[in-house]
Amino acid sequence: MSTYIHQTESRLRVRSDYILDNAEQVRSLIAELEQIPAITDIRHRKFAGSVTIRFNHQEVEAESLLEMLESHGWLRSRQRSDFVGNAVRNGSRTLLKGITVMAVKQIVGGNLLRTISA
Repeated sequence: MSTYIHQTESRLRVRSDYILDNAEQVRSLIAELEQIPAITDIRHRKFAGSVTIRFNHQEVEAESLLEMLESHGWLRSRQRSDFVGNAVRNGSRTLLKGITVMAVKQIVGGNLLRTISA
């Protein structure tokens, strides 16, 4: 998954691989963030890999919160594993198509298959 950030005047939502994979570290920082008076609510969706922070925008800026989250690694993603996963899926799809064509040729016969595709 690529890192997703949605920001409004008083709300910040971050979704990333780091949040998904490091729930304990995320909970630790959430406990620290909850001590900041300007932060009014924090929602951690562990299985979605997202955290939503509601705050008083007159007391703290979203950019400051983002800098803090970035310094703790929340904005990191597993780009390499996504690349490998996509390559495996595409390779499997191609292999499956090849096997299907070979099976159809064996069952139906090459001449009939050539007639149908022409």
